[in-house]
Amino acid sequence: MVVLTLHNAIPTNTSIFQDYAYHEMFSSATNMIVRWNLDLPGPITTNMVTDFHEAAYLPGVSGDITFSNRYFFSWLYGGNPHLNDHTYSCLRTLTPDLDADNVVLEQWMRATNLLTMKTAQQIAESAMKSLGLPLDKLGFKKPKQAHQRKYEWKDGKTYPLPYYQFRWETEKATCTVDVSGIIGKVVYFYYIDNCAAYLTFQKPTNYFEMLGLPTNAVFVRRMYVPRGQPPKWEMQTEK
Repeated sequence: MVVLTLHNAIPTNTSIFQDYAYHEMFSSATNMIVRWNLDLPGPITTNMVTDFHEAAYLPGVSGDITFSNRYFFSWLYGGNPHLNDHTYSCLRTLTPDLDADNVVLEQWMRATNLLTMKTAQQIAESAMKSLGLPLDKLGFKKPKQAHQRKYEWKDGKTYPLPYYQFRWETEKATCTVDVSGIIGKVVYFYYIDNCAAYLTFQKPTNYFEMLGLPTNAVFVRRMYVPRGQPPKWEMQTEK
């Protein structure tokens, strides 16, 4: 019997599993870097990796990998890929340090905007298509959200920023794509697939063996019980 952690992770790890996770994340991230022409000098090598984490869950591997301390990629349960460009993503302007946030926002406000709403949406749609997402099958037609960020400056006036945010959402999947008008590229991406049909890692048939576990391992999670009562356990499955 294997007791999962409080976050439902499998509490074992091996070098074989780490190698598998690293290979999948590096390959998937490299694919996005190349297809979206992100600002990294080619060819992409492992020397560019500045951070990496992985954890095993019943549905698949979760973790993240960072390139050149700038491009952060993550996955949840072997899917749901996410990108954040630490330099140009709007998350850079959402920190507790309001003064630092305003410095960045003022720089963006004064920067030359290379895009319009139309061209930014074309970049966002092209980014999804380049990864093999079938927009028609997913029902991704008109975005549910299409927004150009604005900034209220110290003069009391509101100015448009060279930053565009799009979100497509259906019963099958949700995809958020942010595009910077300063560099004309994707700077934030998050795809959630409710059917696990696209952009997922191929889970190895020997997944549990990779973790040093028997193929017939039984996984349980400790349930909450009032203090003083005996512990209870709930069996967990891969789904």
